[in-house]
Amino acid sequence: MNAAEMKGKRIAILGTGREGMSVLRYLRLKNPGQAFTLVDEKEPASKVLEQFGEHHELRILSLDETGLDDFDVLIRSPGISPYRKAIRSAVQAGVEVVSPSTLWFAEHPRAKTICITGTKGKSTTSSLVAHLLASAGLNVRLAGNIGRPLLDCDDRGVDWWVIELSSYQLADLEARPDISVLLNLSPEHLDWHGNEAVYFADKLRLAGLADERTLVVNAAEPVLVDAVAFRKGTVWFNRPDAISARGGKLFSGSRELETGELPGLPGHHNLSNAAAALTIATAAGVGLEQAVNALHDYRALPHRLHLLGESAGIKFVNDSISSTPVATAAALESLQDKVVTLIVGGLDRGVDWSPYMTRFRQFSPMAVIGVPDSGERIIGDLARHGIKPEAGLHAARNLEDAICLARSVTPAGGTVLLSPGSPSFPQFRDYRDRGRQFARFCGFELAEEELRES
Repeated sequence: MNAAEMKGKRIAILGTGREGMSVLRYLRLKNPGQAFTLVDEKEPASKVLEQFGEHHELRILSLDETGLDDFDVLIRSPGISPYRKAIRSAVQAGVEVVSPSTLWFAEHPRAKTICITGTKGKSTTSSLVAHLLASAGLNVRLAGNIGRPLLDCDDRGVDWWVIELSSYQLADLEARPDISVLLNLSPEHLDWHGNEAVYFADKLRLAGLADERTLVVNAAEPVLVDAVAFRKGTVWFNRPDAISARGGKLFSGSRELETGELPGLPGHHNLSNAAAALTIATAAGVGLEQAVNALHDYRALPHRLHLLGESAGIKFVNDSISSTPVATAAALESLQDKVVTLIVGGLDRGVDWSPYMTRFRQFSPMAVIGVPDSGERIIGDLARHGIKPEAGLHAARNLEDAICLARSVTPAGGTVLLSPGSPSFPQFRDYRDRGRQFARFCGFELAEEELRES
């Protein structure tokens, strides 16, 4: 359903965050004068309220209590699960549920799109693909789960859209990507999806949306290999006959790619992201050697293994974008030659950290500090698995206290790493806010350019 088809319908926008307000701005532009109802479970900030306008209705109430079947169309912000009872009931009553991403695809049927998902690495890979394409002289828009909402982007003269998609966005997405990408898959967001099977199905939805078009898949992920085994024409990476990351190097088949140092891609896990990005770029028509040369100029994302600086002989690294235990384990691996004090914790979704304990034992930090809500449970899990860092396991009341504690237990020459392995809310607005506050508490300020990028 596109904006023109929404004229005259009773429409509710669910959520007043970035995506919800993006939808409101877009529909106002396309359908001037039409009234909309905005539904949220908490009072929006004053700066958000200022954008509403006089003839739009705002309802502040629980989605479990509201009568959503009063509307013809619900536009679901990504953070609101379509599996909630109220939304399921509305669907059964004949209400159409549309996501902002689905609306964008309906409005841009001829846009050339690259859609990327995975449990980890999707932000780095998406931004790296955008960089490689732009370095080849193409006009690129990077959007979706990373950067600006799709509906807020200037769509004039774009050669390629690089779109990061979370499982929240994929759950009910209707789209026809030109290139679809599956990086990896491990349990995550189980509270939102309900269980592991639903989460996996929602992520793998992208393979179905690819239809007969290009699908790029990580051959080093058995779950993905099994999921697309039936499909012909899949483009693989991390396979011996393809672009792959092996032994800390990049290869094209048996030929080693001469990359030199890649300061924007620290850690072996980022070489896998680079292999994916090179595969995607070549599928989009960029020459391999040209793409390899562009790797050198790539800058790491502001909140992904971002070295903030050094204070009193201690380095501080901001990996706030890490919201899963597998991402935290990858961060520790990338700093395996450092003395590390790790800060973990955030929203507690009950994710099982047990499958990652072997890697925590292999790349054990010198100390671990847990912050609410999940931090205390995580350090308890570490202790139960016999992981006892030299400088101990600690619980802190909040992030600021955790940094003070980290300074006291980390020796000169050591590194304090924020890699929470958990989402940022409710303590922070998002991972960007968490990363900015971490930087501020550590005595650093992000540069204006970094603030804009984040």
